[in-house]
Amino acid sequence: MKNYNFIVFIDDDPASNYYHEYILRDCDLVGETASFISPQTALKYFQEIAQGAEHKMPDLLFVDINMPQMNGFEFVEAFSQLSFLDPPRIIVISTSINPNDKQRCISDPNISEFLNKPLTVEYLEQLKTEMVQQQNF
Repeated sequence: MKNYNFIVFIDDDPASNYYHEYILRDCDLVGETASFISPQTALKYFQEIAQGAEHKMPDLLFVDINMPQMNGFEFVEAFSQLSFLDPPRIIVISTSINPNDKQRCISDPNISEFLNKPLTVEYLEQLKTEMVQQQNF
């Protein structure tokens, strides 16, 4: 089965990034992962891609909501202003229990899903199933 080639995490918690990258590799879902603890640094990375840099574009982008200086919603807003022919699927992953955060994710056309941390094996298996179904169409 074809795996995702590249998945990126944007989360100011290095322990969460480490865990999520580990579980992705353990589930054999992705070829390569990267994480940014600063959404500003991640945004700069994607701005460079938009300007023609040879950086890898991820297949999936997991973004935390509650981060200092630039929260996940602000990141998604700035990211969505960049011009990409095939932007990655953005999944917000957070510990937030605020129903307004979930509703905001649902109503944002740039965000495909809202998940509570941490990623689970069951969710990753669901991603694999979706990937196979998309390949069959």
